[in-house]
Amino acid sequence: MNQPSSVREDPQSVPQVLTSDTANKRRTTVGLTPLQTLDMEKSLREGLATAEGKQVSPVNKAVAKVDVTAAVASLKSRSEEAFSSLVAEAKAATCALQADETMLNAVVSDDFLKTALELYDGEVCPACDTPKSLEEFGAIIGGKRSKLEAVKALRERAERAITPVHDALEADYAYARSIYPHAKHLLDETELKVVAGHGAALKAAADTLKAFLPLDATLAVLEDLAPTQVIIASLKNLESRIGALPELSEQDAAQEYLITAQYRLETLRKASAAVTTAEDRATRARKVFDVYKLTSDAALEKVYADVQVDFADLYRRINADDEAAFEAKLAPSLGKLGFGVDFYGRGFFPPGAYHSEGHQDSMGLCLYLALMRHLLGSGFTFAVLDDVLMSVDAGHRREVSKLLRAEFPKTQFVLTTHDKAWLKFMGTTKLVEPKDTVHFRKWTVADGPTIWAKGDVWSEIRTLANDDDVPGAAALLRRSLEHLSSEFCQALRVKVEFSVDGHHDLGDLLDPAIGQMKTLYKDARLSADSWKDTDRVAAIQQREKAFDEAVISAKVEQWQINPSVHYNEWANLQKDEILAVVDAFHRLCVLFECDACGPIEVSPGRGSREFIQCLCGKINFSFMKKPKEKPAA
Repeated sequence: MNQPSSVREDPQSVPQVLTSDTANKRRTTVGLTPLQTLDMEKSLREGLATAEGKQVSPVNKAVAKVDVTAAVASLKSRSEEAFSSLVAEAKAATCALQADETMLNAVVSDDFLKTALELYDGEVCPACDTPKSLEEFGAIIGGKRSKLEAVKALRERAERAITPVHDALEADYAYARSIYPHAKHLLDETELKVVAGHGAALKAAADTLKAFLPLDATLAVLEDLAPTQVIIASLKNLESRIGALPELSEQDAAQEYLITAQYRLETLRKASAAVTTAEDRATRARKVFDVYKLTSDAALEKVYADVQVDFADLYRRINADDEAAFEAKLAPSLGKLGFGVDFYGRGFFPPGAYHSEGHQDSMGLCLYLALMRHLLGSGFTFAVLDDVLMSVDAGHRREVSKLLRAEFPKTQFVLTTHDKAWLKFMGTTKLVEPKDTVHFRKWTVADGPTIWAKGDVWSEIRTLANDDDVPGAAALLRRSLEHLSSEFCQALRVKVEFSVDGHHDLGDLLDPAIGQMKTLYKDARLSADSWKDTDRVAAIQQREKAFDEAVISAKVEQWQINPSVHYNEWANLQKDEILAVVDAFHRLCVLFECDACGPIEVSPGRGSREFIQCLCGKINFSFMKKPKEKPAA
């Protein structure tokens, strides 16, 4: 350095023109050998002795005087016309953006779009997490910003006008940092706090101008840039105290210069070493992060690829009636799951974009099941599903019950629900046995749950009858038969007479179900006969016979004459009579089910009928007839 004034306490301001010549000049003055090189191991004060108990002054008068003079000059410049013009221009440009609320909202929108551009990772939109190419994303943001061209121009003008004001505050802050070490030794505690507060205020003001938004804060800073009389008085006092310091001899001045310069050179070396260490760590951290990201992405992508196939299959099983071609795409996205699902062949979108709440609920369940099966395999033996299907319609809940039973036979599910229909579906599909259900009547924090007595509905009906509560038994039998009949109609694809309010009584449901079962057995028997499959014909005939006998036993034919009167008269029967009716209907209802797994169904659920079968395959009769042979030509 050519002058001591260029040596600063701030590590970022440590001598930038320090040469061996400037140091050697002082070393020669104190009688030391000049340094040939100035590397990281060399000391500017090498060979310098501060013997004789001489106390070195903590403040270098020449350095301190130059630092404070520069800080005072910088503060005075804030009262000059040139700086005032800069501030006025910045205020005018900023106020133009506050002309009306619409303009202000446009500024905020433009700021959001600028931030979106900065956060874009080249793959997905940072706002909606939708996959976007660089060209596509740039076109979208550019198109939106082009609509804000007017406000964009005004903003750029305001930012340009604010820049020199911001730079001046940054310079003042640097001066404040340079004088603080001198102030610590020369000012009392009160004035030292003034200097420290002055520096903090400069930093806060500069940061506010750099942020630009909110505009109110920026304007508030521009309105209050004049230095306070308190800081001016403190700096004058500091100048006075520095001037009162004793003048040093040329030799003493050279010695203090070398001591101070060495201290600040060491500060520079430490800061440089810290920067180098930080850069090395950042480089290593980036490499570790990149390896981790590549490895974790590869692992996640494999998991997602495996899971998405199973997930889509499970979802199609539940929604085969309207989304038989459903597909899904799962991919890592900014530390979370990028989840795109097909919408009727129109592209892949987040589930919330087009799918209903019910479909989203079933997607969540299917994704959970697919992920657990992938991660745990045969270890997926227990799961709790707490009211997971409240938004799913009745038809799809039935399919969920069938799915859980068929796909996860070794998993114990604990299911909770407030919906009695969903509970019935679980029972009729044999997903849950009646003995395994618990009905909470109420629940309190103090006493916990209180449950209803549980048991098979047929046993409950018989219990009511044996207790001479024939009306209660008759009412429960009627309600149970209506529910079971609706299930039979659903499983067998029965055509039921239309009702605008959706209400059907027992006669509307059970009679068509019986007729449909007879027709199905007949068609299956004719199919088997066409193939000369005598064993299958015999099996179907056996079931036909048992079914016909059960129908006759229940005296179904009499219901068709006057069903409403017949049902209502059940309440007037004697105990033995109602028990006979219960037994007859029970024998009939069990023939609509497989004794091993649950309901007998027509498969598929829509389109041409192919099979009448049960879930476990014990009952499996085809409707396909053997093609007739063409006569020889």
